[in-house]
Amino acid sequence: MKKIFLAAFGLLALCNSAVAQFGNVSKSEMKSFVDPQTGYKITMLTDTMKNDRFLYQTDPMWTADGKYLLFRSSSRGGNSLEKEVNGEKPKSRPVQIYFIEIATGKITQATESDNLGSVFLANKSNRMFMSRQENENWNMYVIDLDRFFTDAKKGKVDSKSSYEKFIGTFPKNMGKPGGYAIDCNDDYAYITVEREGTKEEEERMMKNAYIGESNQPIKIQPTLCGIRKMNLKTGEVTKVVDTEFKTGHIQASRFTPGEIVFCNETGGDAYQRMWFCTADGSVFKPLYNETKLDWVTHETFVTKDYVYFNILGFQPRLRKQLSGIVRINLRTDDVEPIGQVEMDKDRKAMEGQLIGRGFWHCNASRDNVWATGDTFGGNVWLIDIKTGKRHWIASDTKMKPDHSHPSFSPNGTKLLFQSGHFTNGKRLNLMMFDISTLDKKN
Repeated sequence: MKKIFLAAFGLLALCNSAVAQFGNVSKSEMKSFVDPQTGYKITMLTDTMKNDRFLYQTDPMWTADGKYLLFRSSSRGGNSLEKEVNGEKPKSRPVQIYFIEIATGKITQATESDNLGSVFLANKSNRMFMSRQENENWNMYVIDLDRFFTDAKKGKVDSKSSYEKFIGTFPKNMGKPGGYAIDCNDDYAYITVEREGTKEEEERMMKNAYIGESNQPIKIQPTLCGIRKMNLKTGEVTKVVDTEFKTGHIQASRFTPGEIVFCNETGGDAYQRMWFCTADGSVFKPLYNETKLDWVTHETFVTKDYVYFNILGFQPRLRKQLSGIVRINLRTDDVEPIGQVEMDKDRKAMEGQLIGRGFWHCNASRDNVWATGDTFGGNVWLIDIKTGKRHWIASDTKMKPDHSHPSFSPNGTKLLFQSGHFTNGKRLNLMMFDISTLDKKN
């Protein structure tokens, strides 16, 4: 009996380590529920037992044909990549990339690597750009997703390298590469870097660095940074601009080639958060000139002419002027308010959440029909941009272990967000709401 038990245990361990490996297709986890407070029917895309997350709300998550939705997870790939270092097991598992086929709900694992950097979907074809750390180098690859999905469905996936094409290596003398975005024509990757600079640059950086209020600790220290671009056909890397602040949240227009939005990342407030530049470096300027009472955050490049962002109102001193979701026109610099919610409520604790202080993150559909935002209280809203009418879609997302980060499908028919509701904030479910059902509450 003991031998049978040990054999069964060994087989189970082997099966567990092989679960959801590269190219593995697993069954659908989709199911629907009705939000008890809003009355809307919402589709749960993933179950509650995995450590799943969408990409950040500014990055594309849908393949170009709209058939697959990308997400990341650190708990679906078994233990095969948890290599010991100096006799110690890693504290966290490597994050891998997965795709949900919307028509069937089936989930396919698209990476299997312990050195994966960032991924970014192409705009015009079913390809995925991927950075990896290899022998202290930062290398860029592109993956043919059409061939990969076809083979995965047949259960005949080839080696990982057979789907990849090497693009280039980032030169070490250009700085330490970070996040990147892909130009709308899929010609260039725009890459943030941390760099060394002159003594004069460092002095200016520290002189101009943000000094917060007593209750506003600076989470990210100022750093000399910049933006570089990689030609995705030749691998050549050239300079775009240098900055004298920590550069983050880089985004490329999905409509106009060579337009880039990024931010001064402090982990909190900044004197001037949002910035705009062109890929040739000829334009480099602040985007929306802030006042002392503006706490700008979570800018999102969503249409040809508009960047949406949020002006926080979660502190009494910030509610002395406009707050909420606004948008700025890139051509005219005109600023328009879109909407705010829950400002009539008092601040109070509810399971560690703050309600009554308005929107936190925001987004908009590419056709400029809908805006969306989440609140400190864990609610997700839709706003009709033309009429200003607000629709409460989801409640009690917990905003942990991550925020809900709402976003739209490219055609504007689906609203995506994350929710810790069903795990009391311990794990996230990936959620989808069909906007066509907006007037069909259960």
